[in-house]
Amino acid sequence: MRKAMKMKKQLLALLLAAVMVLSLTGCKETLKKVAQKVTGHSEEVQEEDTTRWAEATTDPLIIQGIADASAKYATATADGCLYAVFNGIWSRNTGYFTVPGGSLNIMACGTAEGTQKFKVALWKKVDGGAAYVPDSTYYFKTDGTDYRCTISGLDPAAQYRVTISYDSSRYYLYGLMKVEGIAG
Repeated sequence: MRKAMKMKKQLLALLLAAVMVLSLTGCKETLKKVAQKVTGHSEEVQEEDTTRWAEATTDPLIIQGIADASAKYATATADGCLYAVFNGIWSRNTGYFTVPGGSLNIMACGTAEGTQKFKVALWKKVDGGAAYVPDSTYYFKTDGTDYRCTISGLDPAAQYRVTISYDSSRYYLYGLMKVEGIAG
């Protein structure tokens, strides 16, 4: 009887060990991910952050040719520059212009209640509409500081426009922009 009882206990212990092994193999991936997170190692491919930020500048942003700086959105051109003011917008497009020198300097500042950034991007006029100019999106912090970026490699014969956008449907963007290097 002792042998039978001992055999039952050994069989039960073996069965419990098998159940534990099976349940742990199911947790293997989870345990592996936890260990990787704790150690900072991972086999997952990390996406590279390609966000391009405009750089802060101490150059003063002076707007010319706009009679009402409190307008919701207004633009003017003078001396090879496009000037814009925007008060309470989510998105706006400038009119089309050419870039005789093949490069633009964009200076802007903004403030907002919500999202901490806004972006500008360049669009090229094509038959039937506009096409995004690759690698032309720059982000500007909405901290009231003046920021600057340069977009180069542009076709002097093409027509372009700038899009200002703020990714929020609850809050609005307020600011100024100067685009240097334009004609028309």
